[in-house]
Amino acid sequence: MDIESKIDIVSSLPTEEIITPERMRSLLESVSHPVHYFGLEVSGMLHIGHVLVGCKKINDLIKVGVKANILLADWHSVANNKLDGDWERIIKGAEFYRRVFGICCPDAKITLGSELYSNNDEYWKSVMRLATKTTIPRATRTLIIEGRSETDKLHVSQYLYPIMQAADILAFDADIPHAGMDQRRVHVLAMELFRSAGFDKEIVPLHHHLLASLLKPVEHADNREKEEVVAEMKMSKSKPGSAIPIIATDEEIERTIGGAWCPERSADGNPVLELCRYVIFPGEGSIRIERPERFGGDVDYHDYGSMERDYIKGRLHPNDLKGAVTRSISRMVGSVRDRLDSNRDRELIGVFEGKTKV
Repeated sequence: MDIESKIDIVSSLPTEEIITPERMRSLLESVSHPVHYFGLEVSGMLHIGHVLVGCKKINDLIKVGVKANILLADWHSVANNKLDGDWERIIKGAEFYRRVFGICCPDAKITLGSELYSNNDEYWKSVMRLATKTTIPRATRTLIIEGRSETDKLHVSQYLYPIMQAADILAFDADIPHAGMDQRRVHVLAMELFRSAGFDKEIVPLHHHLLASLLKPVEHADNREKEEVVAEMKMSKSKPGSAIPIIATDEEIERTIGGAWCPERSADGNPVLELCRYVIFPGEGSIRIERPERFGGDVDYHDYGSMERDYIKGRLHPNDLKGAVTRSISRMVGSVRDRLDSNRDRELIGVFEGKTKV
């Protein structure tokens, strides 16, 4: 594959930022199989943002020859008190995550944090070396991710979190650390720390778009920083109606999208249109609007721009848009959900409902 084709694939949606495009080009020109790292907390049921967006970008990278790694970050999950800090639940939740990502990214290597860190003196030496170069104020700035603000009460374990993420990059010898936009501060910190701690490691961080909550946006003060707003407004499995779980039934998907915020003739902050732009068109390539002839009849859109223009002009009604999006998302979720039908899969889902004996 020529370099321009590789750049087009790597840069395509849902990519939102590469630090920097010039450095990515240089990496792809000089290294046949760069190493990728995508870390994920075990914190609750996976939703379409994790699976239909995150996995799309991982598979894009695999297409251009990148060696993809997915880290199921159990230690990080405990440090951040996910699933009440219950290690048993987190480990069993990671088993479910491994199953889902194995279905969606079959060519990626999936590693549990415990597997990476066990009997690994070099990893913990890296953590200590990086920690000696990190000040409390600098670390605090990265903890704005996950919707935390700098005024929240933070635990010491949470200060270890960004240091461990930087050490993860070294442990995988990753060239391309990859995450959602809410993680960019951690990657920028890692770049700074590698230089100050004397590690001979250059990285090219890549960040994909975070799907917005399907609920009506909350007004924010103008002085809030971009990463803080992005983290707070993204899909959240903890807010009913905000996200679509990867195990959602067709009926649940229809109900959630039917109740989603979708202002008529407006694309600004419209999460239903966002599903089209970042999930449906990248994943399926087109969308079909089905409606009676008196309302314009059926129409197929093969690019997002023309569909958005029709929506803004009032040629496409929110209800017709929601119906089309429901059908597309149901197909995409169903292709994953319907393979999660073993007794073990069903038992593991109970972990996210507070059940530990599975």
